[in-house]
Amino acid sequence: MTLSTSTYQSYESNMEFFRSFNSKDETELITPISNRKWSVKEIIGHIYYWDLFLLEKMVPKMKEGGVLPDFPDHDEYNEKAIQAIKVFNDTEALLEEFVLIRKELIRNMENLNQGVRFTIGNKKRKFTPESFLKMFLNHDKHHMEQIKNRAI
Repeated sequence: MTLSTSTYQSYESNMEFFRSFNSKDETELITPISNRKWSVKEIIGHIYYWDLFLLEKMVPKMKEGGVLPDFPDHDEYNEKAIQAIKVFNDTEALLEEFVLIRKELIRNMENLNQGVRFTIGNKKRKFTPESFLKMFLNHDKHHMEQIKNRAI
């Protein structure tokens, strides 16, 4: 089965959206987008950290009949993400790492047999690499809309 380039291209295009913040003032990027919300830097870090999880924990198990690990507790994992990105001195450094991981994730997923079907944990729903990635494409879009509505 061939892959649908549109899903993979969209995921890559989203990366370009986030890269566009390289030219923004760091102060704007570390300011929460609204009361009790993350900053743009933290949103990018959150997405980066999930990409890293997919690359390291999920993609290697994407084979026919494979069982991917359950997703970690979202709140705990998101908190780990926010702590983990503190090693980046600024958003530009984070973006460089984000781009590297996103490109590697896309490349690894594109190289999979696109017809394989697998499950996540003990769930019954079967995914293909593309249908799995669509979940994260929607996740990107959600956060992109948050940022756009902030109008930085």
